[in-house]
Amino acid sequence: MTIDRRRTVWAGALLLAVILIAVFCGQRDQPRASQTMAGPYSTPALSVEAVPPAPHVLKSGPLAAGFEDATRKEFERVSAAAERGDVHAQRRLAELYEKCFLVNLRRAAYLEGIESAARVHPDPDAAQQMRLTGERVFAQCGGVDGGQVIPLDAMLAWREQAARQGDLASQLWLRLRQTATAPLTPAEYGQLMEQVIAGDDATAMAYLGALAQGAAATVAAGGDPLITGLAWQITACQRGLACGVGSELMDALCFNTGACTETDGTVVLRLMAAEQQDRLDAEIARLSTQLGRRPSRQ
Repeated sequence: MTIDRRRTVWAGALLLAVILIAVFCGQRDQPRASQTMAGPYSTPALSVEAVPPAPHVLKSGPLAAGFEDATRKEFERVSAAAERGDVHAQRRLAELYEKCFLVNLRRAAYLEGIESAARVHPDPDAAQQMRLTGERVFAQCGGVDGGQVIPLDAMLAWREQAARQGDLASQLWLRLRQTATAPLTPAEYGQLMEQVIAGDDATAMAYLGALAQGAAATVAAGGDPLITGLAWQITACQRGLACGVGSELMDALCFNTGACTETDGTVVLRLMAAEQQDRLDAEIARLSTQLGRRPSRQ
């Protein structure tokens, strides 16, 4: 895709994002608490009035069954390990719950919502990729507790347990939930940044980016929230976070912005600061220096 066409599609995708947000926020029978549960890369639920069904390539085929089975096996493995006290498994179990919380909450309407969003996408190729991505996520979430509705308490409990055992990413995820009532301060941002640098955890970097991007704390500290947040998220990709096709980041970017044909999440993140690339590059370089140029964990 050329740069000019990419920017044209991106402009249309922003309109699509507004539609998706309006649809998501308009769900009347969804528990209010669930709207604050998603991490930066969680899968949103799409709910719309009934639309005619579209032909779904994955919905009931062997590929869909393969996605569901692979996720079921991972879910069973990490569930058992989490019960034994493995902090990494506790974090992963929470991530699976978060990915599928809104999908499994309204499975009957999920694919119809994807189809409705795809139909208003300005790029036919991206629209088809959105359908395929939605069908894959739908299949994967069928493997999380058998596709049943995920209890809110269970999802929170595993995050809290991992956080108590020192998992920095889970601590930041829980802090993200509090920002509406307890905004991040410059001093707290500085403390969290020091912890993230010391831990060199790519997921924690992404969560710190989400915290910074939604807070005025970095402005008070001499930075720009958008640039700082995007720089952390791009740095997270560079330090080992999965950001390519099929990653949770790319799935979320596809559903939230319509950028479904890109193969690298950092490209989409950069487009969010399209006119400020020099500033973004400078901030990424600054973070790289602060991280001590340690080898990536890829």
